[in-house]
Amino acid sequence: MTNYRRRKRPTKPVTQQFKLNNNIKHPEVRVIDEEGFVGIMTMAEALKMAEEREVDLVEINPKATPPIVKMMDFNKFKYQQSKADNKKAKPQKSKTIRVSVRIGPHDLLVQARKCDEFLEKEYPVKLQVQMKGREKSHPEVAEDVMAQFITLITKPYDFIQEPKLIGDSFFASIKPKSN
Repeated sequence: MTNYRRRKRPTKPVTQQFKLNNNIKHPEVRVIDEEGFVGIMTMAEALKMAEEREVDLVEINPKATPPIVKMMDFNKFKYQQSKADNKKAKPQKSKTIRVSVRIGPHDLLVQARKCDEFLEKEYPVKLQVQMKGREKSHPEVAEDVMAQFITLITKPYDFIQEPKLIGDSFFASIKPKSN
């Protein structure tokens, strides 16, 4: 038996690397500030202008001819980039409540209370009534269970998706009612 090994991918840099001020080694650069395009000038002139305004020169596009640099406060820019990256990294959590067609009335009430807790914590909730075997030939029973389940929910909610038969299950998605 052959032992296969997975190849490790080379690690990519997490953030884009920018060259600052004296690390930019091009004789001529295209300079941009907060208002827009300033002009094409030598690197010495651009550095002098950035020092007068008390900002950094940051190389934005090194592949352009001449390369594009922007006058900005680099620490502020880095902070805004990290905030944007953190925002993208946090997906909204969704909760799923799955019940069967054969669920008892008390168990359905317990699940409805659990749904109320999720709605109170501001989570969107996906409701699923699952059918197995011969139950699939009677989807109206699953529809009734879904309707019962929805009437037991006490917290205010809005539908993201109305109850709908998809495959062998009835699905509905709800979210807390926005004020």
